[in-house]
Amino acid sequence: MSIFTYSKNSFEGQLVGEETILFTRKHWFYLFAPLLIIFLLILLPLAIYFFVNSFSWYSKISSLFWFLTSLSFLTLWNLAFYHIMLYSLNTVIVTSKRVIENKQEGFFKHTVNELELNKIQDISIKVFGPLAEFLDFGDIEIQSAGAKPKFYFTQLPRPEKLKNTILSSKTNHDNFPI
Repeated sequence: MSIFTYSKNSFEGQLVGEETILFTRKHWFYLFAPLLIIFLLILLPLAIYFFVNSFSWYSKISSLFWFLTSLSFLTLWNLAFYHIMLYSLNTVIVTSKRVIENKQEGFFKHTVNELELNKIQDISIKVFGPLAEFLDFGDIEIQSAGAKPKFYFTQLPRPEKLKNTILSSKTNHDNFPI
């Protein structure tokens, strides 16, 4: 028996008899945009170098320039890692019994929100702007009958498909109670 197993259909905290129906993250644009900015900031010291290296005073401050460039590269590397980590760990899982949101809000702050399918009363979709319409991402708001009245899932891809998946899972769950 190996402790290193991998499955797309299971997750930590999964209930007995619960099947994973859909697993999603925020839209790829919310990872691409910060990484593009970071890439452009990486090019900035190189552009400055090609501008100032021909001046006579550059040889006197070149060590300081490359030290500061190294610090900026280290900071940008950490910032890129941070954005990739947040993108990877923020997930929404639709199962045959629940909707689960894993929310990583920083390096050491993590919350998990759950909503049972039988407590869902209404689902609405909000798509803001032409870019969101073109790339097909938006926010989903789920009205529940539980202690937490509304659940918000932001910047998800294909919100209409996600809504239909949740509603069909709810219908299947209501027709076949376990």
